[in-house]
Parts: sequence; C-alpha cells; structure tokens
Amino acid sequence: MRQETGKSSRGTGPVWAASAVLVVLAALLLLLVQDPRYFFHGDTQSAYLGWEYRLGEQLRAGRWPLIDLHAWASGNAVAEGQWGLFSPLVAAIGLLATTAQNVLVFATAVKVALACVGVLGTFALSRSYGATAPLAFVAAVAAVFGGMTQYLDLASWTAGLMIWALVPWVWWALRRTMFGAANPATLLVLVYLLVTVGYVYGTIMLILVLGVCLLEGRVRRDGAALLRVLGAGVFAGLVACTVYLPPVLTAPVTTRGGGALALTGKFASDPLALLSSPLATDAVPGTTMHLLPYAYVVWFLPVLVLVDLGALRRRWQPVAGLLGFTAVMVLVVVALPEQVGPLRWPLRLQPFLVQGAVALTAVLVSRYAVRRPSRRRLALGLSWLVLAGLTAAVRAPVLWPGHLLALVGAAAGLVAVWWCLGRPGAASLRTGAIGAAGLTVVLGLLQHLVFPGPPSPERHLPALAQDYRRPLPAAEGDVLVVGDTGTALQEDPAWARESLSGSAWYLGPHRVQNGYTTISFRAYRERYCIEYDGSTCPQLLGELFSTEPTTGRLRVDLLSVGTLLLVRADFPERDLMAPPPGWRVAASTSRTVTWVRRTPAPGAARPVWTSPGTTLVPRPGDDRSVRFTVRRVPPTGGRVVISAIAWPGFATDVGRVAQPVDGYLLTVDLPADAAGRTVTVRYSPPGWHLELASLGLAVLGGVAWCGVVAVSRRRRR
Repeated sequence: MRQETGKSSRGTGPVWAASAVLVVLAALLLLLVQDPRYFFHGDTQSAYLGWEYRLGEQLRAGRWPLIDLHAWASGNAVAEGQWGLFSPLVAAIGLLATTAQNVLVFATAVKVALACVGVLGTFALSRSYGATAPLAFVAAVAAVFGGMTQYLDLASWTAGLMIWALVPWVWWALRRTMFGAANPATLLVLVYLLVTVGYVYGTIMLILVLGVCLLEGRVRRDGAALLRVLGAGVFAGLVACTVYLPPVLTAPVTTRGGGALALTGKFASDPLALLSSPLATDAVPGTTMHLLPYAYVVWFLPVLVLVDLGALRRRWQPVAGLLGFTAVMVLVVVALPEQVGPLRWPLRLQPFLVQGAVALTAVLVSRYAVRRPSRRRLALGLSWLVLAGLTAAVRAPVLWPGHLLALVGAAAGLVAVWWCLGRPGAASLRTGAIGAAGLTVVLGLLQHLVFPGPPSPERHLPALAQDYRRPLPAAEGDVLVVGDTGTALQEDPAWARESLSGSAWYLGPHRVQNGYTTISFRAYRERYCIEYDGSTCPQLLGELFSTEPTTGRLRVDLLSVGTLLLVRADFPERDLMAPPPGWRVAASTSRTVTWVRRTPAPGAARPVWTSPGTTLVPRPGDDRSVRFTVRRVPPTGGRVVISAIAWPGFATDVGRVAQPVDGYLLTVDLPADAAGRTVTVRYSPPGWHLELASLGLAVLGGVAWCGVVAVSRRRRR
C-alpha cells in the first residue's frame, strides 16, 4: 500500500480530504436521524450554550464579562476558564449564538463544524508524516469514531470537541514551522486558539506535542528546529499564564482546591480495555457511567501486524514524534490514576489516543508495510481480534451479539486489507481505503444500535431561543431556585416550562443564582448545597431563613434575593402555601410555587449590612465593582457586608477587604476617616497585571518572530 506516492498522491490529496469530510457528515446525519437531539445533551444544554450566549450578548453590549456578581458562585467567568474569554473562536460562536432562533440547530451545527475541522486536521497530520492520501483518508474518518468522541465530546462536551479538532492542526503547523517550510504565523494563531479555549486538557496535549517535536528535532540533529519548537513553547506558556493563572490563584477557595491522587472508578481504563479496543462494542464495566464503549479506538489496529518491523527499526527517525506521542498516550490512558488533583483522568484524553493511533497506523502501513504479507501475519492479526472478542465477552457478556457482529466485521476488514496489500497498484489501495472507511462507519453505527444514546443527561431544554424566556413569569429581582430541578428536568420534559438548568438561565430575562459552575465557591456551596448544574437540596429553604450570627440578618436578606422558585415535590403543601413574613405566593402550578418579597430587594452587588454606627448611601457600580458613599463611621472604624461572593481579586480604594462574613460574603473594613468618601470595591482577576503583561509579551514576541522570518526570506530571495 505504498504505491501511491509522490506527485500523484499529492495531487489527489484534496479529493481524499473532502471525501473524508463527506463520509463523516453522512455518518453524523445518520446519528441525527436516530436522535435529532444527539448533539444537544448534558453540558451542551446546561453549560456551553448559556456561556456562549452570555459572552456574545455582553460583547455586543461592549462589555467583557470577567465576572457576573449576580450569578454568585457560577459568575466568575475568568476563573472558570472554559468560558473562553480570551478566545476569538469562542467569541465568534457566542456572537452567532445571540442570533440563533433555534438553539438546537445552532448547537448541532457548531458540533458538526468542529468534527469536520478535526477530520481535516487528522488528514493533514497523517500526510505530514508520510501517509498516502487514501490511508490518511481512512485515519481521518476513523478519528471521529473514538469511544469518548462519539459518546461524550460530540454529545455533551463542546470544549473537549474543540480542542480535539485543534490539536492535530497545531501539530501539523508546528512540524511545518520547525523544519523551516512555513512562516510561524499560522502556528502561533493555532496555538493561541487551542490554549484560549480554556480547557486544560488541550494545553496538556500541546505540551506533549511540543515534547515529541523536540524529540524529532533531536533525532534529526536539527538545532534550528529545536529553537523554533522552543519559541512556540514560550509563546504558548505566556498565553497559558494569561488563561490559567486566574483559576490557579482562585482555586484555594473553590471546590477544585486541594486534592491528590484518587481512584474514583470514573473515566477509568485498564490494559484489558486497550486490548479489546478494536471491537466496536467493547465496554468498560463497573464505571459510574454504565456500560459504554469509551475505550474503543478503531477496528483496524490489528493491521499493525502487517508492518515490517525490520524496516521500521532501520528507518524509524521520520516517525519518531508520532511513535512517542502514541506511546505516551497509551501510558496515560492505561496507567495513570483516575484523578490527579482537580484533573479527572484518563479517558478524557482517549480522543487524542485515537487520533495518534489512527494516524500512526496510516503512516506505518504507508511507509513500512510488507509488500506481500504472509498468511502467518494474517493469522496473528485475526488472533488479536479473537482475543479482543473473548475479553469483551467476559467483561460484558450480556452484549455478546454485538461482540460477535463486531468481531466478524473487523475480521472481514482485516482480511480485505491483507488481500489488498498483496496486490500492488493504486487501484487496490483506493479500493482498500474506501472499504476500510466504510467498515469504520458501519461499525460506528453498530455501536449506536447496541448503545443508542449518550450517557450525558437529557434535560429536555427547549429548542427555540424564545422558549427560554417562558419560566418565572411572576419573578421580581434576583432569583434562587430551591429543590432538585436536575432530576425533575430529566424525568419530565414539560418541566422546562417551569425551570431551566445551569447557564441556560442566561437565555432568559431574569438574574438567577442557579448557574452552572465547574469550580464553585466552597463555603457558599457547603452552606446552600447548590450543585454544579444549579440544582439544590430541599434543606436550602430552611438555611435561607436562618439567622447569620455576625450580622443578625436572615441569610436570604444577605443574598438580597427577590424571588424563590420552590419545587413542589420537595416540600409539604402546607409549607408551600404559607411563606414567611414579608413574602407572598405569587404563582402556583402543579410543579412549582413562586414566592416573591412584598418589598422588593435591590439584588446582588449592593451593601446589605453595616456595623453599628456606620451609615452609607449606595451608588451605581459597574459589572466588576460595588460603590457607596460613607456618611458616618465610628472612631473605631466600621464594617460593610456586600451581597456578593468574596472572590480573590477584590480590592477597595478605602479601607481593606476583610475576612468574608459567613465564609463567603464580601466584607470591607472602613477606617475612622472614611466618612464623606466614596468607596469603590472592584474585582480584578488575581495576578491580573502579570496576566495582561504575559499576553502582551506573547503577542509582541509572536509578531516580531513572524516579521523577522518574513524579512529574512525576502532578503534571501
């Protein structure tokens, strides 16, 4: 299968690349026929859609939403990271989100577009290492069908899909730059786009790519290449400092702070899963996510037995980076603990193992396949498949019909590849490539017959943007939802008329505390039992009407909440219809009861308590600040409590930021001479000056590098 090389292969490359995109589009369309909401599950509904919409909405208004004080624990966008505040790609998606009438169609279009970008990136990467165009076509099609990509990234994790699509392009651009074939501008733009997605696994993969490219430069004894890789690494490090330093410096007060090694059983893998990964119906049993083919890589891995190992040993240097990448990914996916601090391993990185494995297979077969493979090699490959089938059957015996079909299909495909390799010529190569890609799609569809839906929850949120304005018709002021809405939304599609989930509240007109957060503020979460998706425990209601000892105020008053939406199923009827003094029942349905204050509350980001002898007048602030004018302060000084979370990064121009009251409320100590002065308490991300300086240095350094290369080439010409 090495016959199609040189000029003819290069000339047909765009056709094969376009064909890979068309095949994947057809396969994704079949998924939509099975389930029109397949790409609209889990965090796509409750996190990414709302984040994108809010970012686009704020950018249209001329604001950059570093923080939303009214969203409380879910409002620290710069510390969340995955908002992608520094990313032009995420900003463009956000701006488009604000124009979408049908958000289901919009989210699906974004996922499909990212899948196509990843397909083309895998094709380009495979070609850069010497794969023939037909085999690069097979690798590009197969990359989409990795277990985690199919069932989690495509269905739920938009950020995961985004970095999966960008990593092969960064790798391709880095190789072109390091060997002097291109100006570094393309590389630096792609590196910037990857890092600023804000999903740390993309940056981890970038570090690995930089490492294997350094290996390639060292193997070739190319000092200039090594310097170019190091230059790209410095640029990436400066951008990463801007993106990730705020989360790191904020982590001590969040639920992500601390932690060490953990064996949780979630997203875990093992050597047996890797052994049986060529079978489309292999499952990872015993996880909290049920039986799903997370570890599935690609059916044609046994084709590697047809590679001439002697030729590979003699001429391994051109593929050193790809070999190193795949070896490290195997180690990561199989051997690392399931959790390292805040990072959950290892199957979150399985999509990159798939990319490396399919590209490596295409390259090795293109470069080193034996010309006429023996029957012994075929028997060895079939033995691998049989062993994989037996392993899969032992691990999940209830799925034996699927295991059998997958085994028969993969074995037939391996025999066909073996037959094609024994018949030199471009025609057999093209036929084999088309058949391999077709079987990849068929086995992918078989997976969805055995495992029809993704594991991420379906919360039944609306398809039309206008329907997100329907809940809370009687609400006034800031809103807090009390009760288990997460379970209710999953079990009853009609619940979306009453309540939303997580960041989806951003598409509505009300300011709701129950947003989606990957970090949360530890003291706030422990006090009010608010989960990552905004769902709460029923005990929250009693906590809200308890007294905070320092201020003597009810906690619901310190939060300055104006409306409470109560889940009817979580409370006795007598309690629902008898709200505390100062509150009234504003609406009642079969699912919820809405309480509203008789006297409106001003909402978050306002002073809500002052120590005895201290008086003040609130003043208008902005998105990141709270302002008030002090009228009187006792000689010993005063204290002000503000209805906002005391995130690291708050500073005041008068007095000092004190220890937070109740563990989470922003608190300011005023000096005795503060009377008559206007105080501004402003949020800036911790380390903000360093972060902006790093970003500026990265941009200036990148522009200078590109300029020097352009001038140097012009002089040589």
